Amino acid sequence: MPKNALYWTCQIIGWGIYSLVLLALIYVFGGADVISLDVIIVQGIIGVTLLVFSHLFRLYIRYKKWHELRLGKAVLKAVLGAFVTTVAAQTVIHLVLHVVAPIIQPFDIPVFDWMSFLGYVFNVFLIMSLWTAIYMGVGFSRKNRKDEIEKLELRSALQEAELAILKNQVNPHFLFNALNNIRSLILSDPERARKMVTHISELLRYSIQFNAAEKVSLQQELDIVKDYLQLESIQFNDRLSYDFQIEEDAMQVKIPPMAIQLLVENAIKHGISQLATGGNIDIRAKLTDGHLKIEVSNKGQLKKTSKREGIGLKNLIERLQILFGQFAELKVENSSEETVTATLKIPLS
Repeated sequence: MPKNALYWTCQIIGWGIYSLVLLALIYVFGGADVISLDVIIVQGIIGVTLLVFSHLFRLYIRYKKWHELRLGKAVLKAVLGAFVTTVAAQTVIHLVLHVVAPIIQPFDIPVFDWMSFLGYVFNVFLIMSLWTAIYMGVGFSRKNRKDEIEKLELRSALQEAELAILKNQVNPHFLFNALNNIRSLILSDPERARKMVTHISELLRYSIQFNAAEKVSLQQELDIVKDYLQLESIQFNDRLSYDFQIEEDAMQVKIPPMAIQLLVENAIKHGISQLATGGNIDIRAKLTDGHLKIEVSNKGQLKKTSKREGIGLKNLIERLQILFGQFAELKVENSSEETVTATLKIPLS
């Protein structure tokens, strides 16, 4: 239902119920003999007048934009506004009943006196205050919901922009490292350099193809990791070996692109390349406890003073936070006296 139609429906029903309650009270305290056509007309006049004045009050609230005020200031203005509206409405009601109506059709009602007027003002002020509280409460609720939606949309836009920036940082970083590897072989071993160019072309194709994607399948990521490891193994000769242990059910799980490649690159740069004899990289992936668990292990040890997180790994951590929040986890630690393991956990849903 449109908001305006809902508002008028509530207005008519609300003030109609108020008029019926007044008639019911008259019946309870005065008996059936007190209920007459004049009494019904009087209660109708009261209900219609209050409906009109409450609507005028609503227009004033919207014109002054009270919903945008601080809560304390809005409450103070609402109470004062409800009181002024009540006095104005009761003044019009008494003018109609005691001045205008007798000219057209006299009603069987008590003679006007100030004590009765003040009593009516007090009673109606309580009802008008309730009306104001409901209307202002709905208005504040809608505004807060709108503000929250705008904040979420803004946060989402900022995260998308941040994610794009991070992804654009990862690719140049990787490309720089790969080109350095080729440069080291291009004069001493052109054949190996040619093979490296072939592998890096596959890596760049993957990078371009999935640059706009937030996630890729584990299968797609592993294909590029194999290209990367072949690229690195050419440079390391026989000092680098690798082994994959991947559950078949995990192959289609979505992960951030270049995630495993970055872990492998990190293991080679800070582990294998520091050892004269080189070493082996174990890459494992399985489904466990509602997560895809990926482990990249290499020979070596993390030093307490070591800062192993390069720009690529830092960006991966930030991308995980943007995409999965607290449900994703990445940690790098000494898993044994001779082994370092990077563990990545990604939620399945």
